[in-house]
Amino acid sequence: MSNNVQREIVKYIIGAIVASICWVILLASIPMPEERVRIYDCGMAEWHPDIPKEVKEECRKRYKPLTKT
Repeated sequence: MSNNVQREIVKYIIGAIVASICWVILLASIPMPEERVRIYDCGMAEWHPDIPKEVKEECRKRYKPLTKT
């Protein structure tokens, strides 16, 4: 390969490294949300094992009047 081709390849590699470092710095500087919001589907509350008991109980309270008809 000629020197010009090698220089171009080195430029692209250095550019990719600089862009990657800038991307990491940018992502590290963005603050994470203070509070994480979780949304549960009450339709899956009774059978899904990953839904906490408190959520299951709240779903039962909210939708109990609808099931008594």
